[in-house]
Amino acid sequence: MKFTVNTTEFLKAINSVDGVISVREIKSALSNLKIQTGDNEVYLSATDLEIAIKTSVPSTIGEKGTASLPAKQLSSIFKNLNFDTSLLTTTEQSENSETTITDASGKMDTKFKVNGIDSEDIKTIPKVEDSSVVEFPCQTIREMFRKTSYAMAIEETRFVFNGLFLKPDNTDLIVVGTDGRRLSKIVRKFPKQFPFKNGVIIPHKAVREMLKMMEGKETAKIGFVEEQIYVSSGNVELLFKLIDGNFPDYEQVIPKQTTESVRVVKADFLTFLKQALISAEEPSKQIRLAFTKGNVNISSSNPGTMMFDHNMPIEYNGEAITIAFKGDYLSDVVKAVDDPEVILEFTTSSAPVLFKDPSDSDFVSVIMPMKL
Repeated sequence: MKFTVNTTEFLKAINSVDGVISVREIKSALSNLKIQTGDNEVYLSATDLEIAIKTSVPSTIGEKGTASLPAKQLSSIFKNLNFDTSLLTTTEQSENSETTITDASGKMDTKFKVNGIDSEDIKTIPKVEDSSVVEFPCQTIREMFRKTSYAMAIEETRFVFNGLFLKPDNTDLIVVGTDGRRLSKIVRKFPKQFPFKNGVIIPHKAVREMLKMMEGKETAKIGFVEEQIYVSSGNVELLFKLIDGNFPDYEQVIPKQTTESVRVVKADFLTFLKQALISAEEPSKQIRLAFTKGNVNISSSNPGTMMFDHNMPIEYNGEAITIAFKGDYLSDVVKAVDDPEVILEFTTSSAPVLFKDPSDSDFVSVIMPMKL
């Protein structure tokens, strides 16, 4: 294999696919990138067996072929090259391959040699026909993921919590994230119905890669391929397995009625929450909101070390009530709201608390309070 490629563009291609590689995989096919030549481009692929990703970069092909090279080393090399165009030449050895990286212009007398392994060990994404995918706007999905993904779990033993639940309702799409202690739900309308009927759970790693691949793009495509979800946007393609299991009945978690409702200025509230987190005791980082007429007291403490206390004027005429929250949960949901104000709805100190965006009636978040 032999090809010439723009150094910066090749590094961008490496960065767009190496996110699926597990840092725990050392010297195996799962720590490598697969490089394949096309007619006028080079394809880069990576997989962790649960998710596969593929992208391409324009290049001048001298000799077609494939290679499998360690992603970490390849990324480090291209981050530090000081020439514009790189020449990669792969030669087959007795048990593996060797790829040489040099300055394509010949001006720099620089040479890197990287040993590779059998590229057949890395699965690539098959060609997908347009008839099997549906196009959707990237901006809308990115917004939905941004306002829900913070609530999903990471490495939770209940696997169904380790991702986002996507459920079509005609041309509406419902997206829900939960870790069992908080929940976030959003609904948006799309030009076409998504190609899954009963809802699917997309793993958190795939959510992260979808957000990355759709950044700055107008549209993307989604479909079912080989009983997996296929997503493409621009020159990046994803193919990943879904989380198997029944997602909980999220509607049961969302309170249908509350007795109190208050509005707070988002920017001010978030500032005081950040200050409260400084003195909040690990690991819960508990923050207490004490509501009294015309005021909410925001407080936290780390016994024997420090404490925080702030009174914030609000419109409130209900009974005095104190609600304790895991501090990070509070700041996460406030950041997700786009409106200059945040609505909090509650009933008792132990009942689920609703958080709403005044300018987005199709978004709601729920947090279970902590014991006082």
